[in-house]
Amino acid sequence: MGYFMGIDLGTSSVKALISDEKGTVYGLGQKEYGTEIPEIGYAQQDPELWWSRTKEAVMDAVKNAGIKGDAVAGIGFSGQMHGLVALDREGRPLGKAIIHLDQRSAAERREIIEKAGELLREELFNQPGTGMLVCSLLWIKRNCPEIYEKIAWVLPPKDYIRYRLTGEICTDHNDASAALAFSVKNREWCMELIRRLGLKTDIWPRVCTAWEQAGTVSGAAAEETGLSAGIPVMTGTGDCAAQLIGNGVAEEGIMSCNIGTASQLAVVTGKPVQEEKMRCQLWCHAVPGLWICQGGALNGGSVLSWLKNKVLRDRRPFAELDREASAVPAGCEGLLFLPYLAGERTPYQDPSARGVFFGLGMKHEQAYLVRAAMEGVLFNLMECRGIFDRMDIPVRSLVASGGAARGECWRQIQADMLDMPVRTTVVQEEACLGAAILAAVGAGVYPDIETACREMVRWNPGATEPMVENVRIYKEKQEIFRELYQSVKQIFPKL
Repeated sequence: MGYFMGIDLGTSSVKALISDEKGTVYGLGQKEYGTEIPEIGYAQQDPELWWSRTKEAVMDAVKNAGIKGDAVAGIGFSGQMHGLVALDREGRPLGKAIIHLDQRSAAERREIIEKAGELLREELFNQPGTGMLVCSLLWIKRNCPEIYEKIAWVLPPKDYIRYRLTGEICTDHNDASAALAFSVKNREWCMELIRRLGLKTDIWPRVCTAWEQAGTVSGAAAEETGLSAGIPVMTGTGDCAAQLIGNGVAEEGIMSCNIGTASQLAVVTGKPVQEEKMRCQLWCHAVPGLWICQGGALNGGSVLSWLKNKVLRDRRPFAELDREASAVPAGCEGLLFLPYLAGERTPYQDPSARGVFFGLGMKHEQAYLVRAAMEGVLFNLMECRGIFDRMDIPVRSLVASGGAARGECWRQIQADMLDMPVRTTVVQEEACLGAAILAAVGAGVYPDIETACREMVRWNPGATEPMVENVRIYKEKQEIFRELYQSVKQIFPKL
């Protein structure tokens, strides 16, 4: 029997999962870390802390699986996207990693849009957003020239962990396309944009397929992790593509609603579709010949975590809050919530946006606030769904993933707002499983990702069906949600 490890470097924790070639999970390790916010709008993390926590998660996964480190036949990766890890010539991080939640590069974003010009539509197929690698890199050049001059390599987050495991520097097409210095059209770094911005041309890693062997576990990493030296390590992919693969989404027409720390509504397409305003993102899928059209929002489960821990200070499990919210009627009897605690990327590209509870009355108690927060996240994703519909992207089924897939109230809200049955997979750590699937393909167990998904992804029986009356209510409330944002967006910059 072969065992495969999937490592997912998330925004709030790193997870390591061990499965066999049929997708049965034998062990899981998870270690948490926080985000540093030294100033309003900043969001950064320590790459060395990532590595320390990854080692702990890997050792826990091996222990919990009841195997030895030499039983692992291959390792794959998933990771939070957009972030920037800058390395010097010795491969050492030049300070903290600037992650996707960061908002400091608003001015650089505007400069990139101006200088990119036609490249946005003809090559990148995306607009830059604050927190994306190219914006953060230009910010460093403008504000920290002494650090910029030392940069020898720039990497997305997960690629730093793989580098520590193997000593090899590279990235994949999905993560590269989300760096916003990458030609999605030609599947290579967009050197014309890089030159227009006056950025270094020799710091960009080679781009590999997600299942390609990037290297092997080094002797030094083996000593630190308990794994055996020489284990094949695959390139891996961004968490967007990895969670899709872990949910069996390897063909066009399937939509995924993923609500983790952030949230994404994504649909797989067989062609690189674009909207005129480019409000949604278009990434290369890890599956060759496919693209991911995504509404990638900065706010998701983090909204509920903020409400629970910082406002309500409720120590109960999220599952209990979910059950209480289920007793509140759809629409929260007039209470709405704009979920923009971290600004927002999609669909508004509004770094100054903030959270707003609107319509509070004497009847509204804690459960109403919780449900309104959930609904606010989904209302925002529904704005993205409207963009998909206007582009005539075919959607034939819906899969829910992330923490929101485990809550009955969360799932029902998704089914009602999207007006589609919601299916879920047996494995809750979908991005980890997606990374393990890539490891199995890279090791030669399966010829391609599609075949591996059919063999390794298992589904829960049944589906959460939409409720007709709730569907009607949410369609009405969607208009009010949109109107509320339009009414207050001019106030946000004044705060």
